[in-house]
Amino acid sequence: MTIRKNVAVFIDAENLFKGYGKLDIPDVSMEDILNQIDRAASQEAGANGIAVARAYADWNALGLEDYRRDVERSRVETVQVFSVGKAEKNAADIVLVVDCLRVAADLDHIEVFVLVSADGDFVPLVRRLHELDKYVVGATLSNHPVNSVLEKEVDQYVALKVTPVPPAAALKPVFSSGDPATGSAPARPSARKTTQKKAETPQRQEPAEKPAKAVAAKEPAREPAAEPAKKTAKKAAKRQEPAPDRSAARTGGKPEWHTIAKQIPVVHKGRASSPDDYKAIMKKVLTEPKVRSYLDQLANHGGTLPILAMAIKAAAPQVSPSDAKVSTLSRALRFALAGTPYALARESDDVQPVLVRRATKPAGMLPDLSLDDIQRGVQ
Repeated sequence: MTIRKNVAVFIDAENLFKGYGKLDIPDVSMEDILNQIDRAASQEAGANGIAVARAYADWNALGLEDYRRDVERSRVETVQVFSVGKAEKNAADIVLVVDCLRVAADLDHIEVFVLVSADGDFVPLVRRLHELDKYVVGATLSNHPVNSVLEKEVDQYVALKVTPVPPAAALKPVFSSGDPATGSAPARPSARKTTQKKAETPQRQEPAEKPAKAVAAKEPAREPAAEPAKKTAKKAAKRQEPAPDRSAARTGGKPEWHTIAKQIPVVHKGRASSPDDYKAIMKKVLTEPKVRSYLDQLANHGGTLPILAMAIKAAAPQVSPSDAKVSTLSRALRFALAGTPYALARESDDVQPVLVRRATKPAGMLPDLSLDDIQRGVQ
């Protein structure tokens, strides 16, 4: 009879999200990640199922509060990591290692250990688990580069093939009206259709020679030379136009959010001590032209909260929703964005909220929160 082994999964969330400085939370299902790990461990190691699943991070970091709820819904215990210094990354790694070795020592029935990380710093942990006669699986998202030594040291490596979940179609802007207020562009006629139409149009047979008068009549009158002053003004206006943002072209239509966020100046240097203070700071932040430009582009692409958090962090680096007593980032923004052209919307509880324009009236738009709602803890 085959003995089935129990599995413990330890998720280095900081590594999974590419680090706090480059926080990049994909719209993926943690449930899907666990299912892939479970299947892989079952096939290769004869695993019986996941008995322990924990994710380590500073979950109070801007942009992680709402994703924490999605992780916990997938039966993963979120472990809060507090850093006593500036080394947030090492703090999470150390807590994960200590916890992992404690499970290995105290729970004999756990025989398969899964480390969801691409970080080579975990190589000594893998070797120690091998000394304790444990089967070790390494895993990370398939588009993340994994440390070559870590990949060789583990008994099995799983490249997690997770298909991103796009925002709901209703939450995406429709680029057909050409309305400048919504940031949409008019639809361009297809080049193929134009060519086909030209081909179908029969060509008129012109006579070999035309009378001089007829030619003169059909020729359009030549415009007089443009006035020098008008030309000069046109050239000056062209020089003043801002250079087009080519970052989207380099990434296949998706702007380089980190690059754009770096151009946002600091608008507020202090912290937010209350909900009213937070709202006043956010009002000041939203008047900054580069922030508004960022939000407009974000609304066009259905950008999620972690991407929105980049702009807020750049403009107000010390402002935290938890310090201001407004709980999560989504609740804070539903409070702060009230009365602005922007709002949050989400298709379901299983996906991240996205930034939208109120004028589009998208399905799934979350209601604004008042100060009274915040104080009463309305979700």
